[in-house]
This record gives sequence, structure tokens and C-alpha cells, in this order.
Amino acid sequence: MADIVGGSTPSKDEASYWEDGTIAWATPSDVTKLPIGVTKINRTASSINDKAIKGLSLRLLPPGSVLMTSRATIGYPVINLVPMTTNQGFANFLPSRHYDPTFLTQWIIYNRLNLERLAGGSTFLEISKKSLKSFPIALPPLHAQRRIAEILTSVDEAIQATQAVIEQTRKVKQGVLKRLLTRGIGHTRFKLTEVGEIPETWELKPLGELCTLTNGNGFRPTEWTSHGLPIIRIQNLNGSREFNYFAGTPKDKWIVDPGDLLFSWAGVRGVSFGPHLWDGPRGVLNQHIFKVHSCSEVDKFWLFFAMTLVTTRIESKAHGFKASLLHVHKSEITNQLIAVPPKPEQEKIVHRLNALSEAEQASREELASLKETKSALLSDLLSGQKRVFIDNLAAAE
Repeated sequence: MADIVGGSTPSKDEASYWEDGTIAWATPSDVTKLPIGVTKINRTASSINDKAIKGLSLRLLPPGSVLMTSRATIGYPVINLVPMTTNQGFANFLPSRHYDPTFLTQWIIYNRLNLERLAGGSTFLEISKKSLKSFPIALPPLHAQRRIAEILTSVDEAIQATQAVIEQTRKVKQGVLKRLLTRGIGHTRFKLTEVGEIPETWELKPLGELCTLTNGNGFRPTEWTSHGLPIIRIQNLNGSREFNYFAGTPKDKWIVDPGDLLFSWAGVRGVSFGPHLWDGPRGVLNQHIFKVHSCSEVDKFWLFFAMTLVTTRIESKAHGFKASLLHVHKSEITNQLIAVPPKPEQEKIVHRLNALSEAEQASREELASLKETKSALLSDLLSGQKRVFIDNLAAAE
């Protein structure tokens, strides 16, 4: 179907290969960091020069080639829009009259798991060119490839647009959250405090005066069962619904009901660490997570947003592997100073922030629906279960 060529890495010790580089040189991270649905690339993090191309006999890939990651991270394709070369972590399909590059990228995405199964290696997985060349592909006529690529690309564009809306909503929400939690609603008089200016009528209190924190239990593997109450672990705070279960008699302080406020004091920065409103079933709380009991003068949902605002401050005091798994002491949470409005204003703030949260959630649900649609189309169109309507394209070809 096409010639497949690899790449190489010029020696980093040979500065003359990299100085004033103008030729794009791709590594797998240039591809994997692209947003979902983006399958074209016109720049890379590193560039090399003509001396490297000539000295190492590197193959310069013409625009329209399909670059596929083939080592460690397998099956991530991209089409180059400019002349480009790659490191050794790629299998690169040169342009051919037999295939449409966008069709091929979609086919690779659909067959990623199958391609991974072809890979071998002890240190890291790698798929050889020999294995790749022998892997069968159901290749429809070129005009059908183009029509299939057009359909799938339109879904990708919808996914990218929805992701952009989510990101923009998230940024707006962060800005509104900070403004409402530090400036309030309708205030004209402010006072200077340790956390900056806050409304004159608000109080500054440590978090420990607004709530109490109770830790979860360290359930041992011998206590895990296949029935009973689900054990809520850190991974479940990120949406996972894979549980171990506890069939014994739980203490009241371990019980978590839907809507309870939790705080993961050990987790991944920006992912699992910090406050969460539990949206799963009734269960028991595992260790490394606090259940947050708000005081009577504090709205639980306002407290969730207030804890969200100070999470970055708490993370800055974290121990452990700061690039991956964080953990903090209880006092590093409870000592955080919070600007506290009267409860009626807390409820008004929550109402405004919930409106933004609902808009973000609606976009996330739309995104999930689009991804399901894309998955179904990939299966139907690339397996031939559904045929595309061809009219002028075939005639033109």
C-alpha cells in the first residue's frame, strides 16, 4: 500500500546538527500531546539542520505522509503539513496513490489495540516494519476512503469545538469563582487582610473553624469482598466505578452518602488531590481521604468552592513525589485562611457558580456523546458494515 520508513536521532552531543535548525524533527510526544481529534502537525518541539539530514542520511518526509508512533506508545498517527523527519519511535507511511492519508490515520486509531498486540520487546514495546507491512487492511476504493475520512473528520471537528467550549467555560468559571469568593456580590467597601482585600462585612477564619475532618479507614485486602458497601478510594474520586467491597459492620464515621463533601489529602495534582462532592453510591471511605463536616453557619457547597480556591495553596505545602503523588498533613489544610461571607451570601454565590458548573457539565455530556458517535462510526465505516454514499467523488476520480 505504501513504503514505510523509520527515523533516527542525531547525536545530542553534536551541536552542529541542531544549531539554527529549520527542519521539523518529530518525537512521539509531539504527537501524543495533541488534543483528541487533531491529526495534523506543522511544527515540532525540536528542529535539526541540513547537516544532520545529510550526515545521517535521514529521510525527509514529504507533506502528506502519515507518521505513526511505533515504539513504547504505539498507534498514534498524524499527517505532516510541512517537510519533516522523525526519531526512531515512528513508522512513517510515505504518500501513495493507493491511500488517502486521513483515511489511514482514522484506520490506525481504530486499530490501535490490534497494532499494540503486534508489538514485542522487553524494555519497551515496539512494532517492527515487517509486522506492520504484513498486517492486513480492508482498503476500499480511493473515493470511498475520502468520503469516510470526510465523515470522520467532521465528527473530530465537532469534538475539538466542544473541547474548546469546555476549556473556555472552565477558565471563565475559575475567574468567576475567584472573584465571587474574594469580592462577593454587590459590595463597595473592602478591608485589607492576610489574603488580600475582602468585603468589610466578611470574616477571615482558618478552615479548621468552618468544618471538621474525619479520615477514612485503611481497609486491608483481607477485608475486601465482592459484596457489601463499596470502598471509596482515590481513583473513585476521578469517576472510576470499579470498587472493592466491605461486608463487615462499618463505623458511622466511615459512611459516605451521595453529595457528601470529601477531600483527598493524597493524590495527583490537579486530578485527584483536593475537594470532591461525592457523586457515586453510598459506601465506606478508604484512607487518605477526609470526610468534611461543615459547621452550621457554613453552606457545604460554598465550602466546596472555597476549598477549591485554596487547593493550589495547599498543594504548595505538599510532601511526597510532587510531580506525581502529593500528600499533606491535616494542619496544612485546616490552617488555610478563608474569607467567610454570611450564610445567605454563601448560598447566592453557590447559585451563580452552579450555573457555570451546569453549563460545563452539559458540554462534557455532549463531548461524551460525540466520542461515542465517533467510536460507532469508526467501527461501522472501517469494517465495511456500513457503506458510504458515493456520487460525484467516484465520477471525479
